[in-house]
Amino acid sequence: MELSFCITCMNRFHQISKTLLTNLNDNKNEKVEFVLVDFNSSDGLKEYILNNKDFQKYLNTKQLRYFSTKELIYWHASIAKNTAHKLAKGKYVVNLDCDNYIGKDGGDFLLDIFKNNGDNIIITQRNNIFGSGCAGRLSLTKENFLKLGGYDEQFFPMGVQDCDLIKRAQKMGLENININLNNNCIINSKEESIKNIGINISYNKMLTVNNLLSKLNLDNNNLKANIYKNEIGIRLT
Repeated sequence: MELSFCITCMNRFHQISKTLLTNLNDNKNEKVEFVLVDFNSSDGLKEYILNNKDFQKYLNTKQLRYFSTKELIYWHASIAKNTAHKLAKGKYVVNLDCDNYIGKDGGDFLLDIFKNNGDNIIITQRNNIFGSGCAGRLSLTKENFLKLGGYDEQFFPMGVQDCDLIKRAQKMGLENININLNNNCIINSKEESIKNIGINISYNKMLTVNNLLSKLNLDNNNLKANIYKNEIGIRLT
């Protein structure tokens, strides 16, 4: 497997029901997989995936690998993303939020960038517009992702985790290549994004605290996250 799109979802059926099949159909490379981890969704996502004939061929060929777990009761972006990335079989891993589209041949598009620039890079597909919903589209080798310890699970459930990973990667020596293409997504409000976190805290408050934690780690050259844990994310079989 060359590349893995890593998708996480908790009660976002209304979005992934629009994006997932389109993304699968837009990929023609059999060496590109989609790893979908369903965290405690109660909106019918599991039945939609397993009982829908449109997904069966992709499940059979392992281009779609679906996992579900109830171990993460409330949403935590870093834990969820680390779980999906850990399950990836591709040399390259791509964080693909469940409301994002890869675009036509989006996997080959990224593989060409790695081919032309080498593996010592982290690819972003941002348009630098806050709240546009595409800031989390990050691509790097799985080896480099693990060297960085993945996303920082000490953070509050939402905010900064993507920017923090980019900054740690750059400080570790990876070149950030931003390509503002293939980054269409369904726009969310911040209120919708945090509705499953299980704590009464605003997005802006989480943003402030997580920014401070990120800056502290970067200033102290602590580039590998989660060093206090035996493994990142949740272990799934």
